[in-house]
Amino acid sequence: MRDFAVVWDWNGTIVDDAQLFVDIMNLFLKEQRLPLIDVDIYRESFEFPIINYYRRLGFDFKKESFESLASRFIDIYQEKRFNAPLFPGVFDIIKSLNRAGALQFVVSAQENSLLVSSVKHYGLHDCFCAFRGVDNVFASGKIELAVNLKIEYLSSIKNVFVVGDSLQDLSVAQSLNAVSLLVSYGHYAKHRLVGNN
Repeated sequence: MRDFAVVWDWNGTIVDDAQLFVDIMNLFLKEQRLPLIDVDIYRESFEFPIINYYRRLGFDFKKESFESLASRFIDIYQEKRFNAPLFPGVFDIIKSLNRAGALQFVVSAQENSLLVSSVKHYGLHDCFCAFRGVDNVFASGKIELAVNLKIEYLSSIKNVFVVGDSLQDLSVAQSLNAVSLLVSYGHYAKHRLVGNN
């Protein structure tokens, strides 16, 4: 039995897609005549549940429902997602962890079919024991995925690490009784993570 495992987040941790998230959101902000954002504003504003992020940016759900906005966002993201590169060095880190004997997984708030095709596109599918995304386009259900992963794979592993870029990943780590390793290059500004790592 291997003695350590790494559970990765996907968006903003392995894939550098914050700018893509900004570009798509700016299309919607322009439609509602709201102030546009840049990556810095995005990293200050983004949060889970996603509906709170939309509210923070000023969206009027009477003009268009959150459900419609979220569905359209994912439609556009699906078309453009492969424009986002892997973060420099992350591929080599994942490969090195495999050589060191780590069991590796991805648990993501991304819809599962999009996640599966993305992991395969970047040539990482052979690196992970499992990669799981949620069953909706609202980024809801990640903690439940982590709990199920623990039951299926992690119950007998003493050393589990969660690598992610948001406070939701801290919650994932807590649900697994794991060590959280929060990175500040993704979708959350560093100061929002400091003290929680």
